[in-house]
Amino acid sequence: MLDIRKLNSLIQMKKAREAALNGDCEGCISSYIKAFYLRCTDSGTIDIEFSTFFSYQFRVYLAGRKDLNIPLDEGDEICALIRATYDEMRISLDYSPFDIRPEGEWNLLKSLEIDFRAKKTPVLTA
Repeated sequence: MLDIRKLNSLIQMKKAREAALNGDCEGCISSYIKAFYLRCTDSGTIDIEFSTFFSYQFRVYLAGRKDLNIPLDEGDEICALIRATYDEMRISLDYSPFDIRPEGEWNLLKSLEIDFRAKKTPVLTA
């Protein structure tokens, strides 16, 4: 069965590569973020908090690369790392003994930055 999300992801990948060839760095980054977000989510609904977290973290990852040509398997690995980090942080926030209000939760999430140089054992910086 045709997975429309995967198909749309591949279309975004093609757009990213075309933008990179044309020197459109921002267009390339934007298309890669869309492509890999579609690959790492399985729902038609958008989780704004995760979407924003994902976009920022993926942008940080791309900024640390020498080129903007990302193979699917590498992008999928980074997506899994971003998702796992987000889920761990959400669990920590949900079970925190401190009364953290929603704006405080968001401030913590947006201050988190994954050190992608250590993909196997990510280092979280705040």
